[in-house]
Amino acid sequence: MEKIGILFDLDGTLWDVTYSTYKSANEVSTKYHLQEITKDIVCSVFGKDIIGVAKSYFPNIELDRAIELVNEVSNVNVNYLRQHGGKVYPNLKATLDILKEKYDLFIVSNSSNPKYIESFIMTAGLENYFKDYVAASSINITKAEAIKKVISDYHLTKTIYIGDTSLDLEASTLADVPFIQAKYGFGSDLCTKYSINELKELPSMIENILT
Repeated sequence: MEKIGILFDLDGTLWDVTYSTYKSANEVSTKYHLQEITKDIVCSVFGKDIIGVAKSYFPNIELDRAIELVNEVSNVNVNYLRQHGGKVYPNLKATLDILKEKYDLFIVSNSSNPKYIESFIMTAGLENYFKDYVAASSINITKAEAIKKVISDYHLTKTIYIGDTSLDLEASTLADVPFIQAKYGFGSDLCTKYSINELKELPSMIENILT
């Protein structure tokens, strides 16, 4: 019996939390009298692991300390998002309603904090949609390894990954699974074989890949 898994990146694929992340990053930066973290920098790190975020946010600080600060930013951001939520992309729930009838749904993010993913699920009202989720940096594995972990843990026979950046494409390639680029997200056009301009295109695109 086939077990098909549809795995999603989070930032730039399911929601946009640029405002809250920018606000949280600079709350921490101001607290320690550090330079402003611009919105361009915030947008550039979505999809990176915690080391990549630390180097971009706090380039002039020793790495271990920068990672501590990123974790503090994450906690501030989670607390904000739990109260206010983020900006989910149009047609999210309607699209997931269609997909969950046929496939097992998962979130695989590079986040260093599982509560970040939980805040998305809770505030978007999606508690019954996803079978599981992985915050890769929180367990010190790469996104590609996280994709492989989901495939192994849930004995998936076919898998598709949906993301928006070159890092998502790289992870999919390393995990040897088909990739769909969400072109409305934070990445540039990757000229991938499969892409969508909005979420409602996803069910038919997945059917196209699987048939």
